[in-house]
Amino acid sequence: MKFDFTAAEQFIACMNGQLPLGEVLTHPAYQTVGEHARLFGQEWTEDDVRHALTGSPSPFYGLKGVRENLARIQTLLSFIQKNEAAWINVIEYELGLLFPGEEFQITIYPIIGYDMGIGLNGNVCMNCNIKLYMANPVEFMFYIIHECAHIIYERYHRIKPLDQVVQPADWYAYFGLWLQNEGIAVYAPLRLRREWRYLLDRDYRVLTTPMELEAHRLSFVQALEKLKMKQPLSREEYMGICFGEQRLTYRIGCAIYRKIENQAGLRGVQEAFLLDGETFLDKYQYMMKI
Repeated sequence: MKFDFTAAEQFIACMNGQLPLGEVLTHPAYQTVGEHARLFGQEWTEDDVRHALTGSPSPFYGLKGVRENLARIQTLLSFIQKNEAAWINVIEYELGLLFPGEEFQITIYPIIGYDMGIGLNGNVCMNCNIKLYMANPVEFMFYIIHECAHIIYERYHRIKPLDQVVQPADWYAYFGLWLQNEGIAVYAPLRLRREWRYLLDRDYRVLTTPMELEAHRLSFVQALEKLKMKQPLSREEYMGICFGEQRLTYRIGCAIYRKIENQAGLRGVQEAFLLDGETFLDKYQYMMKI
């Protein structure tokens, strides 16, 4: 596992007029970003980035206010560079508890723009232009653990491009895959977050607040009922179930892994992680119905 700061450095050089944007976007980190966008039926284009840099509306929120935030971004990058060796030790230790024997051949790219963070093709791309990270850099490390879990997930599972998810049965399986995938990603830093008492992130506040978790559980049950309908829903409704405001795949997915751990320990979690997504959903959905 290693950090590579060149993508962020090149983007800053571009903002300072020292490097063409087109050249920056050929960097392996931004190539990974482009592939991730295409996986979800979008395009990360030079025009999109250029418009976002002028303050124009963009489908990629990660560049919002980037010029105003530049000094804070550089402070964050400096902090990460000073702590990278210690962070790698912590990250590899936590992942080793959950995925024993796994080789962590992962490159972590601090970048500027796109999403909070992504993990794809052995690369973790973490957006430094995020208020949560600028205000509390340790959150950056926790989310690296989250994204590394996605990298390990893709070694064992195939994630369909969104344009191949068409029929109701496809959407049911897709929901199961992301319940399993986002669930393990939220679960992966949970032990450390508890130990260090960093549970203020919204996902973890829900998981530790019984009333909120119960509301999410009921939404999960309702989502399953919709997914099992023979009459197809609209694509927007399906996307809302998978990735909507309540983040059911993230929060309920993690809650399911917690229940598995309580019943069968980490070995049970590891076995559940290896199932295909649809089987995971079939096997463990009962945990949220009781």
